[in-house]
Amino acid sequence: MALPLMHLFAAILNSYTLWYDQKYINVKFSEGLDNYPFRNRVLFLTMWNLALQAVYMTIAFLNDLVGTNAASPKKPPAIRKIKDALFSLAYPLAVYVSLAFWGIYYVDKELIFPEHLEKAFPPWVNHVMHTLVSVFINIEMFTSHIKYPSNFINLSLIHVFVVSYIVWIFIVYGQSGVWVYPVLGFLNWPARLFFISGSIVVANILNILGKTLNKQLSFVKVKSK
Repeated sequence: MALPLMHLFAAILNSYTLWYDQKYINVKFSEGLDNYPFRNRVLFLTMWNLALQAVYMTIAFLNDLVGTNAASPKKPPAIRKIKDALFSLAYPLAVYVSLAFWGIYYVDKELIFPEHLEKAFPPWVNHVMHTLVSVFINIEMFTSHIKYPSNFINLSLIHVFVVSYIVWIFIVYGQSGVWVYPVLGFLNWPARLFFISGSIVVANILNILGKTLNKQLSFVKVKSK
């Protein structure tokens, strides 16, 4: 019973935070970054991730109701297959967002969360977006039976998502002459490309770590029954 409640709570909290952000948070962006959908939030990986986490937790809750949480179901329903495939993307992305945000924040918060943004976002919203996403998805990892999809599906989901976002920030830069994240503006082109390539590598490493951890935990969960 605890797991469905966690899924429901996380789905509601993430969805409410998306709504609250659109309804109540007013942010002044750099000139050129003020004419994009969803009050310019579509610019940020944090918001892409939060929307993904809300969708994942909603599907996980639906799977609790009409699917199955068995360790290795012989004929898993479609909702379970979708849930497990989506987890393989949601896990590394949530962990990446938390690590990247708080890592850069620790070095120099002006590079990732300038003072005018920090003042605009209530602390609880900031932590839902950048902290709790990792907490919830790790609770899921340690408590749920996850059957990762094939390597092709897993890697396709991750690279389509990551490459789509990278192409998007280059499109925005081409349109506005402004980088979505200030840290990119402080780098020259070789360092910038290295930073972006390094981010892709980190995402893949987190994916491998997630798959490895899930494999080890699956053995422990089955053995403990």
